[in-house]
Amino acid sequence: MSVHAKRRLALESVLETAGHDAALITQRANIRYLSGFTGSSGALLIARSGASTLLTDFRYDEQANDEVQGPTRICITRGVWMATLPDVIGEQTRSVVFESDHLTVADHKRLVEAIPDVDCAPITDLVGGLRRSKDATEIEAIERAVSVAEEALERTLAAIDWHDRPTERRVAGLLESELRQGGSETLPFEVIAAGGPRTALPHATPTDRCIEAGDLVLLDFGARVDGYCSDITRTFVVGTPEYWQATIHRQVLEAQTLGRAAVTSGAACRDVDAVTRGVLVRHEVDRYFGHSTGHGIGLEVHEGPSLSSKSEDTLVPGNVVTLEPGVYLPNQGGVRIEDDVLVGEEGPRTLTNLPRELIQL
Repeated sequence: MSVHAKRRLALESVLETAGHDAALITQRANIRYLSGFTGSSGALLIARSGASTLLTDFRYDEQANDEVQGPTRICITRGVWMATLPDVIGEQTRSVVFESDHLTVADHKRLVEAIPDVDCAPITDLVGGLRRSKDATEIEAIERAVSVAEEALERTLAAIDWHDRPTERRVAGLLESELRQGGSETLPFEVIAAGGPRTALPHATPTDRCIEAGDLVLLDFGARVDGYCSDITRTFVVGTPEYWQATIHRQVLEAQTLGRAAVTSGAACRDVDAVTRGVLVRHEVDRYFGHSTGHGIGLEVHEGPSLSSKSEDTLVPGNVVTLEPGVYLPNQGGVRIEDDVLVGEEGPRTLTNLPRELIQL
């Protein structure tokens, strides 16, 4: 049985428990997870009986036949794929769940009109729960994505004369180029490259601002390999760090180190967040940390579980999460350190290997 067939079987079990006949999968990452199909258009219909059908258009005919594994029927539509649903859904189907967090209002209207005699029930995180625990193949892909990203950063740092006042945009562009040339597929997100006071912006968009001597430099980047993402952040300084720069970096590193150690099977995600946040509370800089401690990564760069103070999630073996506390001093500068961590049976395993200390460029 193929890995995708095993995943569909797990989904069929969820459908049986919920009492629904079929599931309509429209989110691209979920379609790939369950079938292997990587195209940008289509839907996957999975019945509790075990039958599955991929609906896509003629542009992906050959691709679908190459990629889809296991006993999945491929239906090439000649118009809007929803119009084909009555022909493939089966007369015994009385209820279908759909991904309400990925279907537009307009598409929901078309869905109801296409199969008026079928109960269409909304559901959230239908496949996300299955995707959270990664198998060995998925973990290997993430590890390769980490390696591609780390090697790209090392080449970027070596290629730039940091005392020649490079712009943020130039640094980001070079790092993006190195990521692609090093083996990354479409980047999981645009590279964040910020210098000086702009490092206080957690998601700064690179600008033509020149990076000066004495500036902090924050780089947030990742790669994608076989569809799976890495997500890494490091903070540097051009020249000798000032006292405040070294201080907040030390505080963030302490929080991040303890947070990584807390990523254990059975741990409540909110407790992991509390560990990192508690360090910053002790140093009286917690008011400068406004986002969550981390998030899951996989086929998407942001997926479950969530490591936030309000999270209801619990870590289980196979979860791969980021640990990324930060301190952002307005109009002055900020520090973030981010690693990718695997929840193992015997404890956490950090997948990233780059140095975490404040490196002088």
